Amino acid sequence: MERSKRLTQWVGIIDLGSNSARLMVAQYRPGYAYRITDEISRRVRLSEGEAAGGLIRPIASARAIETVRMFKAFCDAHGIKHLVPVATAAVRDAGNRREFLAELKAATGVRFSVLSGEDEAYYGVLGVVNGLGLRAGWVMDLGGGSAEVSQVSAGKFRRGRTTPLGSVRLTEIFFGGAERVTRAEVDRLTKHVDSTFAAIEWMEQDEPPDDWRFVGVGGTVRALARIDREQREYPLGLVNGYQLEAKRLDGLIERLIELPVSERAGKLAGLQPDRADIILAGALVVRQAMRRAGVHSLSVCGHGLREGLFFHEFLKTSEPPLLPNLRQFSVLNLGRLYQFDEVHAAHVTALSLSLFDQLAKRHGYGPSERDCLWAAGQLHDIGTVVDYYDHHKHSDYIIQSAGLPGYSHRETMLIALLCLYHRKAQPSRDQLGILTEPDDLRRVSQLASLLRLAEYLDRSRTQVVSGLRLRYDGDDKIHLLARVRRGADARVEIWEAQRNADLFEESFGCKLEIKAS
Repeated sequence: MERSKRLTQWVGIIDLGSNSARLMVAQYRPGYAYRITDEISRRVRLSEGEAAGGLIRPIASARAIETVRMFKAFCDAHGIKHLVPVATAAVRDAGNRREFLAELKAATGVRFSVLSGEDEAYYGVLGVVNGLGLRAGWVMDLGGGSAEVSQVSAGKFRRGRTTPLGSVRLTEIFFGGAERVTRAEVDRLTKHVDSTFAAIEWMEQDEPPDDWRFVGVGGTVRALARIDREQREYPLGLVNGYQLEAKRLDGLIERLIELPVSERAGKLAGLQPDRADIILAGALVVRQAMRRAGVHSLSVCGHGLREGLFFHEFLKTSEPPLLPNLRQFSVLNLGRLYQFDEVHAAHVTALSLSLFDQLAKRHGYGPSERDCLWAAGQLHDIGTVVDYYDHHKHSDYIIQSAGLPGYSHRETMLIALLCLYHRKAQPSRDQLGILTEPDDLRRVSQLASLLRLAEYLDRSRTQVVSGLRLRYDGDDKIHLLARVRRGADARVEIWEAQRNADLFEESFGCKLEIKAS
């Protein structure tokens, strides 16, 4: 391992936005592994009143200074010296920007960089590509003071445009802080959004290519996803990779119009009270952006500007700073964070994939299933960091809770279930929810049976079984010949694998006999 990969580093990313200020702290080994260890968010409403006078007001400035002081004290207490502090639209557009930044520096000791609209769009795209694996399409980063729209091609930022369509700004201009909104106000805001997007000619597509996606980023987009997720009783608690359908967003907008601001958070699970007043304006921006792009669903990304800034640090030696294989990195990063046994995981994975390849004509699966089996092979034992007993259940929980960027939610669920069933028990339809497809019970059963055999064929974790070969005896019996390393004894492995062959036999409809070759 390179020396740089052994050195643990810390960074604090401070994002001073129009609505909220956030501190994100990350621990990482450059290019090798990372974890987000903390995030603190505070509503500062820096752009409050700016739409009318073009200036950051003293009360908003005081909130920002107090918040940055708090963030700085937190980093100092944890010995985090490397800070990346940036400000966005509210500061960028303020007539008293220079005076505010000087006051902020004098009061806190932190010197902020003000991102241009294009820079903000670029770092947002960097977060999205490294968080979702987006290859082509659009990214909209919706903040309090602005919305940045970008086009991505071949996995790279192509161009971007900043617009004054922030949730706070539009709420102040069109709704004026009223408890209820009228249809006329909604119509005026909608027309304004449409006319703004009409100036971005490359945003319009009557029929986007099949591989293009529209990705939404930012607190308002995440809030919309959480509300929709709660209404659907979604089986995963993940936001990154969530699909927000246009028809469901239409229904949510109607509900927001009907509800007074004071009742929104109480009646819409997933909505935080501090977003109740601005959520409708944001939702309308999202809907009109989707219509302009001609898409029927929005991919929500949990990564955005802060993560993009982090990846710029994490992948400093790469240009551009992009993960070459997001799916592979996501799996290995999770394994490294949970201290997996890399040698054992790699060996179990290799045995599983050998069985998969030799049984290809029998199961009929393709690259997607093979990739899920690879991921499960790497991660099946990460639950041992919680406790050895029932570690398969802990592995399942960790994967479903942490997610696997680059994999769809369905694939993530399948990988978690393969880990759940790699030791014992039979997969049941009760474990499959709205994410799964009709044939997934068979798919999970067969793939889990391969992982289970591979796990027991390395029961001692010493890799005594070096390879596998299958020999068919008609359609109803298969001989599994385990090649044993010279001078080694694989009796435990073969006995345990034979004792746990029931899932394989049931899911593949044949008897299995395991012997040393």
